Amino acid sequence: MKRRRSQKRELVLKALKAARGSLSAADIHKKVTKVDLTTIYRNLDMFVKDGMVKKLNLGDGEAQYEYNDHDHHHAICLDCDKVIHFTAPDQKIMELLKVKGFQPESLEITLRGVCKH
Repeated sequence: MKRRRSQKRELVLKALKAARGSLSAADIHKKVTKVDLTTIYRNLDMFVKDGMVKKLNLGDGEAQYEYNDHDHHHAICLDCDKVIHFTAPDQKIMELLKVKGFQPESLEITLRGVCKH
């Protein structure tokens, strides 16, 4: 579905594209103060539905959003909360994780451990 490009929508998307990692809606609101938080959430939901943005639960209780420019996974340090982005052979992993009677459409891996900080 082709959606109309609004200035507010573009500001939210620009903030996500410029981020080096994921942002919460509150983080986006701090960067885009012209746009109210409700509008930010509404646009984030639309971007997620359209596949432009990934919604992540990295364990801190608040949803994080990330511009979906390439498929990757996350490793989270339990000591310093650093998030490391990495790629993996998704097709091979999906072959290893065959679940009877289930057809996967995507794969998201989140590793939790301790980094060398």
